[in-house]
Amino acid sequence: VVGVMIRALLNCVFGLALAASMAKAQAEIVIDRTRLIYPATARGVTLNLRNEADSPRLVQVWIDEGDPQMAPELSDVPFTVTPPILRMDPGKAQALRVIYHPVPRQAITDPQEVVYWLNVLGIRPTDAASHQLQLAFRTRIKLFLRPNALPGRAEDAVAALQWQLADDRPVLRVRNPSAFHVTLSSVVLNLEGVEYRHENPPMLAPRSTAELIIPGWVVPWRGTPTLRFTTLDDYGATHERTQRIGR
Repeated sequence: VVGVMIRALLNCVFGLALAASMAKAQAEIVIDRTRLIYPATARGVTLNLRNEADSPRLVQVWIDEGDPQMAPELSDVPFTVTPPILRMDPGKAQALRVIYHPVPRQAITDPQEVVYWLNVLGIRPTDAASHQLQLAFRTRIKLFLRPNALPGRAEDAVAALQWQLADDRPVLRVRNPSAFHVTLSSVVLNLEGVEYRHENPPMLAPRSTAELIIPGWVVPWRGTPTLRFTTLDDYGATHERTQRIGR
């Protein structure tokens, strides 16, 4: 009965959490990492939460395929999280167990890394009779499902990126030929001492090509631009690379 009541309460504030998760607020329920790598052959992966608020929080955890608007009960993914609903006292930590349930056809049809999203929703419990506005904060991190026996290594995917500047448009093309995702955190072109920055670089899906519009870049262009970009590794650490780039 208690579990049903908590789930109903969390569902009531899910809409508020969608808005709050977009705000630049300090997360009260802190996850011990910025991304989760799940080897497909693992029996489970553990991560930890900590309540850094000054009072208890009700917490719901679920995984989705990338739609931040989808309600937890509608998410259909091959994962379970234990426990999915919990109460956390201030200053306390809680371990979560993520378990993958393989889909037989997936290893055949998708021989590449797949990305999901882990959601952590925390709300402040209040007395229902108080009519106070309940604030909810949600944190989302990427969960990368990594099949075994993929060609190459994740740490080599950045070096394999293929960059090309368009002749007729202010566009920088980048191709990721690997079976792994590559997360770009910054992209800067330098030509004759002038820097041109792409403000919101994407995460590159496996075996995909993306086009990045470079504001201020004038075509046709001459010379040999220098590209400087940063990426995030499996642990969320930033790495910078510099290279010459051509047409």
